[in-house]
Amino acid sequence: MKNFYIKTESLTKITLLTFLLLAPAISLAEINVKKWTKNCVKDTEVCFVGIKAEISIPGSDKKQTLATTYIRLASKTERKMDLIDGENKTYKLKEENKLVPILFIDLPLNTDLTKNPLVQIDGKNIINVIFTHCNTDSGCSSRISLNDEHINSFQAGKKLAVTFGVHSKENMSVTFPLKSFTKSYDGLFK
Repeated sequence: MKNFYIKTESLTKITLLTFLLLAPAISLAEINVKKWTKNCVKDTEVCFVGIKAEISIPGSDKKQTLATTYIRLASKTERKMDLIDGENKTYKLKEENKLVPILFIDLPLNTDLTKNPLVQIDGKNIINVIFTHCNTDSGCSSRISLNDEHINSFQAGKKLAVTFGVHSKENMSVTFPLKSFTKSYDGLFK
């Protein structure tokens, strides 16, 4: 029975990872700087909520995106054994699809990949995210699944901070307001 649960857990992780890798790419161009907004990928049902932080380019009126954070829902299949007949000890495998919020954070290149970024809400440590890859389009990307406690912290908080290591400097922190988070996040379920 123990091997069954290990195999089920592995299958769940593979299913979740496959969904995340095969899902259409998200266009982050529509993400707002001042508040969380819901955006959907054109011609699909893939929606996400996000916000970005920008910095001014010295000697120019232009701004450049420093970091982006967004949450997208992924489908996770959970398998459980349900007791059908207690006298005969008969069980049936039950599958249930569950939506799991995944937090994505894109940080600039030159990020120290040996230090996982720390997510804080109103100064309280919430979770460390895990780097997945770096490229010239989105910088260094990281992600992690969130639970109900994490989402409650996002909804109750005022300020989200992501602290990460940078080569040649001490740790750097990027701050995002949590304004409109709850309304945007709730919109993912509609």
